[in-house]
Amino acid sequence: MCFQTDNGREFDNSASHAFFATHGIALRHNCPYTSQQNGRVERVLRTLNDGVRTLLLRAAIPLSFWPDALVASTYLLNQRPCKPRQYSTPFELLLGTLPDYSHLRVFGCLCYPNLTSTAPHKLAPRSVCCVFLGYPLDQKGYKCYNLESKCVIVSRHVYFNETCFSFVQGQTSSAPAQLCTPCQSDEVLIPVEPRLPRRRAPPAIPRSPVSNVTE
Repeated sequence: MCFQTDNGREFDNSASHAFFATHGIALRHNCPYTSQQNGRVERVLRTLNDGVRTLLLRAAIPLSFWPDALVASTYLLNQRPCKPRQYSTPFELLLGTLPDYSHLRVFGCLCYPNLTSTAPHKLAPRSVCCVFLGYPLDQKGYKCYNLESKCVIVSRHVYFNETCFSFVQGQTSSAPAQLCTPCQSDEVLIPVEPRLPRRRAPPAIPRSPVSNVTE
């Protein structure tokens, strides 16, 4: 078999050469600045980039979270049916079993992980407002980003509010702004200013007709 890639050093190194030589795989490179020779790979990369862009813009998440969006986009792509493979998913082709979609959640939505086991005392909060950042690769759970401590919490028991997005503050006009009633009190959201009732003008007093007096 043959493995063709670009001239990136992540594949053209001694470790990769030793691995390919051990398994009888020939390593080939495309011509410099000729990415079209890897057309299938470039098309998959475009699909992943479209997924990353959609996930970030849909939830108004900062661009610094693009690695999490890339992992989530790849995870969803492997769960999606593939038309050239008779609508089989890559997950099914690799593992021989159908994927389970019941655990999928909306990327970037508001979530509350269960923190009972790490609570300092009985009266401490049992959860905290977080942002859902996808699925960990080596654990069966969810990645939740704590907006206060700036750390990622991995938990299995998480409550999701898939209609609210915590990164609404500072978003541009192109990003969606969906606020629901339970989330308007959160300090990370844009406060909704109450609309004052418009003052109605007083009704006009009809003037009595002035009769023309002739001398």
